[in-house]
Amino acid sequence: MRTSGLLISLLLAVSGCKAGGSTATPSAEGAPAAVDADEHAFYDGEGRAATLEEFVASVADVDLVGFGELHDHPVGSRVELELLQAMAGQARPVALAMEFFEADTQGALDDYLAGRIDEAEFRQRSGRDERYDASHRPLIELCKEAGIPVIAANAPRPLVTAYRKSKLDYSDYLASLTEEERALLPRSSVPPDDEFKRRFMELMGPKRGPSFYRSMALWNDAMAESIAEFRASHSDHRVLLIVGEFHVAAHLGTMKEFVARRPEDRTKVLSMKIARGEPMAFAEDFRGEADLILAVRAPPAT
Repeated sequence: MRTSGLLISLLLAVSGCKAGGSTATPSAEGAPAAVDADEHAFYDGEGRAATLEEFVASVADVDLVGFGELHDHPVGSRVELELLQAMAGQARPVALAMEFFEADTQGALDDYLAGRIDEAEFRQRSGRDERYDASHRPLIELCKEAGIPVIAANAPRPLVTAYRKSKLDYSDYLASLTEEERALLPRSSVPPDDEFKRRFMELMGPKRGPSFYRSMALWNDAMAESIAEFRASHSDHRVLLIVGEFHVAAHLGTMKEFVARRPEDRTKVLSMKIARGEPMAFAEDFRGEADLILAVRAPPAT
């Protein structure tokens, strides 16, 4: 499993550390440059060459599209924007859901999108740092320009960390919180014993895996439930979820928990994968990981 960069992001996240956050109109202020064909390739889940345009056409009436990104990868940031632009140009309205905004920042997001606060106040209230500029800012600016709703999909990090450290059953942990805190968390969270768990334990190792798995499961439940609740009240909207690749690979994690809540909804996944070697090619371990694979080169080490 090629996950060294992802492992660093996961370790930061589960430790409670804060991370930073071509074809269609409307445009976004500060949009990244067009994607260079030498930097990426698209494949379907079986390794056949594919295009983003074909994928866009296939999601015209899909209820939830999960974009599994490699955090801060410049090609991913540009393709995310292209996908959102293209979906915004289709007949059915779209909403954007973000792993990187926690539920307690929904008010700041709503105020900024509605023009009630300026960007400086929005960034301060929502905890955006300089990494936001090159990654997710163009998405939010597009949503502001085009009137696209944005869902702060994740559970607040301090509450997730407190849950992990409490060692309480989830229902008992909820009971220990204030009403305001409970409103920021999903109503239920049951860590699944499935392929997602197997992958997580392999990724994290036997020492860290068991203690942090409940946190990972809670994130999946939080994002799944926030999107399910939005869909229940906005059945006309599709949702594009921008999230770490591990959360949606092979339609597991957040995608599986969403389907458990809304089994009639249709879903598709686009996952980013690091391609090794020359020329860029589909690797066997990409097979079945998504409906569309965005193969990219590893970014320069920093």
